[in-house]
Amino acid sequence: MKRYIFVMACSLAGVLATWYMNIHLDLGPVVASGLVGVVAALIFNTEQAVAIYTASFAGMSSAAVLGSLPMVLLAGALVGVIFMLALPVYQGFGGKLGTIASCAVLLTMLVFG
Repeated sequence: MKRYIFVMACSLAGVLATWYMNIHLDLGPVVASGLVGVVAALIFNTEQAVAIYTASFAGMSSAAVLGSLPMVLLAGALVGVIFMLALPVYQGFGGKLGTIASCAVLLTMLVFG
């Protein structure tokens, strides 16, 4: 249980940091996600760093897609949930992390209309 909570916290931190740097600091989505990924890889263990990096893909969304803090938080939470559910499947296949982030953002958009 503790593992799941920590992955969820990492996902929320990753999406928030990337979104903030992208939207509010005008660093752009690629630089923001890259910075978050590098810092995560240097500080956290592999699973946690991958969760943060996955969430950073969701944080790359424009302000037109994730336009408010509640939307960003929901997207991050969904990344955490989907990430944990998808751990045992598609290991070693490309596109898994981006697909998780994309699904989380699409579900967030559905919830917020």
